[in-house]
Amino acid sequence: MRSIRDLKTSARRAMAGHTGSLIMAMMIYTVVSFTGSRLTDGFFPGTDPASIALSQAFLFILTLVFGILYAGVRYMYLNVARGREYSMGNLIHFFKNDPDKVIVATLILSLISLLLTLPVNFYLYHLEVGTTLEAELEWLMISSVLMLLVSAFNEVLTLPFELTYYLLADHPEMNGFTALKKSVSIMRGRMGKLLLLKISFLPIMFLSVFTLYLAMIWIIPYMEMTTAEFYRDLIGEPLGKEEIY
Repeated sequence: MRSIRDLKTSARRAMAGHTGSLIMAMMIYTVVSFTGSRLTDGFFPGTDPASIALSQAFLFILTLVFGILYAGVRYMYLNVARGREYSMGNLIHFFKNDPDKVIVATLILSLISLLLTLPVNFYLYHLEVGTTLEAELEWLMISSVLMLLVSAFNEVLTLPFELTYYLLADHPEMNGFTALKKSVSIMRGRMGKLLLLKISFLPIMFLSVFTLYLAMIWIIPYMEMTTAEFYRDLIGEPLGKEEIY
């Protein structure tokens, strides 16, 4: 396997001349996801158990749709990494090509996230915010720490399935469940490498605070492209912009 440094170098080379398009694709996905979340809050503004349950159910359904779009993002990045033709139309590739298989894969991944967040959401729902500034700050700190832990735990648990959308892009004959299993098989013994790869981006993510997080506009596509190169390395492709037939 290539070193993390080599993977990042290949990612930067692949991005050269295409950075604007890659950023735009990620921003489209981000805006669509954010809009969906805000719609959920607008449709179910209540704080009673019924409203919260309906809100979570609606958001869960939207997550399945967002998964199809995110699979399209990864399809586009993979095309760029391979030096193939690409366009923003890649983002809706899976909407036009068996979206059900992406939905199946996203459903399983979303269920994992849901099971992780339910206890935290339940705890936070019953945690009193308080009426003093000190109590509010304490609630904010507890909430932030819990959500950070859940995010980190979810990231680790979903590592074996990281290659699923790439596999669906490369193997149209695969269904969602098969792609998940294949990803687990390929990732066996490689999860530590992928985890270290993700951790290696933490320093520049922390430094992005000095740009008011504007640098994240470039950092996130950089991370995505490096993950695409990680996938290509695992399946034995030469890294770079070579067209693969």
